[in-house]
Amino acid sequence: MLRKHLVGLIVGVVIIVALGAAAVVWLTLNGPEPSGPGPDAAAPAGATASGATQSPSGSPTPSTAAPGTGASASPEAGPRRMSRLLYDDGQNTATVTGLEVTAGTVRVQLRYTTRSPGGWVLSCPARTEDLQSSHLTLDDGREVFPVDTYCASQRPGTDFTLRPGAVLESWGVFPVVPSGDSPFSLTWYDLGTVEGLKL
Repeated sequence: MLRKHLVGLIVGVVIIVALGAAAVVWLTLNGPEPSGPGPDAAAPAGATASGATQSPSGSPTPSTAAPGTGASASPEAGPRRMSRLLYDDGQNTATVTGLEVTAGTVRVQLRYTTRSPGGWVLSCPARTEDLQSSHLTLDDGREVFPVDTYCASQRPGTDFTLRPGAVLESWGVFPVVPSGDSPFSLTWYDLGTVEGLKL
C-alpha cells in the first residue's frame, strides 16, 4: 500500500516536472520579445553625467511646429548611420550613432561607453524635466524638444551606474523632420552639442 502511494507520488512529480519544462521551452520559443535593456545596460541611456541635471539656461518654450514640418527638401524615411562624438572626458564617451526619420519625427540614437574602473554614474531627470533637457536647433534657429526619450520612458528620475566596459544605447524622438539639405544641431542634456547634422 505504501509502495503504491510512493510510486503514484513519484509519477506525479515526474509529470509536473515534464509539464514545467515544456512550458519553459514554449515560452522561450514563443514568448514576448525582451523590451528592457540588456544585462550590461545598468545605466540610463539618455542621461546626464552624475550630479544634479542642468536645464539649459533661458530655455525657450517647446516648438509649436507641427510634426514633420521643416524646410523644403523632405528626407526619405529610414535610418542613417553615423558616428559623431558628443562627449569624451578620457574615460567616458557619448556618440551620436544614427538618425531615423519616421512618420513626421526624427529619432536620434546615441551610445554611451565607459572605460572608467568605477563605471559612469548617470542621472535621468523626472519625465517633465527630461523632455526639456535636450533639443534640436534647426537652421532657422527654432529649438525643438523631444516628445520621448529613453530616460523619460524607461528610467525617469533615477540615477544609475554604467559598468566598466558596458555599452548603453540611448535615444530621443523629436516631432520634426528637418530639411534634407539644412544642417541642424543636437544639444543632449549637459553633455554637449553636435553641430552640422544632416538627414
